[in-house]
Amino acid sequence: MLRILHTGDIHLDSPFSGLDPRTAEVRRNELRAAFTSMMHYARMEKADLILIAGDLFDADFVTRETLALIKKEAENTPCPIVISPGNHDSVSESSVWRRGVFPENVHIFTDETLDHFEFEELNVRVWGWAFTSQKMELSPLTGRSVREADGDMINILCAHGDLTSSRSTYCPLTVREVETFGADYTALGHVHNPAEYTDRIAYCGCLEGRSFDETGHKGALFVTLDGEGITSQRVRFSKRRYENETLRVDGAASNTELRSRIAAFITEKHYGDDTILRLTLTGETDPSFTLNTSVLEADAPRVFALKVVDDTSPMLDADSLRLDPTLKGEFFRLLEPALTGDDPEARAIAADALRMGLSALAGEAIV
Repeated sequence: MLRILHTGDIHLDSPFSGLDPRTAEVRRNELRAAFTSMMHYARMEKADLILIAGDLFDADFVTRETLALIKKEAENTPCPIVISPGNHDSVSESSVWRRGVFPENVHIFTDETLDHFEFEELNVRVWGWAFTSQKMELSPLTGRSVREADGDMINILCAHGDLTSSRSTYCPLTVREVETFGADYTALGHVHNPAEYTDRIAYCGCLEGRSFDETGHKGALFVTLDGEGITSQRVRFSKRRYENETLRVDGAASNTELRSRIAAFITEKHYGDDTILRLTLTGETDPSFTLNTSVLEADAPRVFALKVVDDTSPMLDADSLRLDPTLKGEFFRLLEPALTGDDPEARAIAADALRMGLSALAGEAIV
């Protein structure tokens, strides 16, 4: 039996640029903590092999704190660790991969050509390659097979590559050439929201979501190979999750009312402090009300962070306004083409202008 922890796309030292500076620093620390939790799990489950399929780091630059963490976790781990650097942490002459700073149990691919490490005590051969720049347009697997190597060993492929597009500039691969290569298990990185391929071909997904296009809980794969085949288990290690939701707020007339509706929605969805939520508000609101996303985000109930997107429109009696002989009617008639046009950005601007204009004409404060 061979037990493998398959991970990748960890992106340590990620800037988390979509968050404010304080929250981003919290998330960077939580990402390090998720990595520590994963390595602890590997030791507890007595993994025979750890595979890191690229993008361990978010960029060439690695902070001293992060490098110290990697070294400490590797030193405390008794099994081999194999790393295939990806497009974010590619191998250059000055990169961390060439400094000789990692313990002896860490094995790093450093060239774009296919190579392998052999672990006789495990009867395992691990194949792979490294990105040496941010792009890699040719597949190292073309015309290659595990049959090139002598011996009856278990063959594992650990690599950063893209099965989703033949035109990818991030090492395009095909299922056919991976299957033709003939590895007993192929551990891939690069796709953060992994689709299912086969038992023998898998993406690990990212360790922590870093944006709203990486929703849900994240983690790594724990894979077991034995005489009966392959079993894989996705294990959560993420400290937080990103989620996208939409809430209709028809008839809302104040930010106070919206705060109450948002709080009730979050409670209904059972979101808590582990959630970073992007909430798109839709529907028709009172025409004299100006929705303030900053106020709503600053008073986020329960969740770790809240991003509010205003996609509402003013609730209007268009027929009455169209016939209104006063300045209010004239203002509406000027904006109507934009309010009903095909350009969503122009509609949103016109809706904001109408809200603020009607508030001003009514002698009310414009927020």
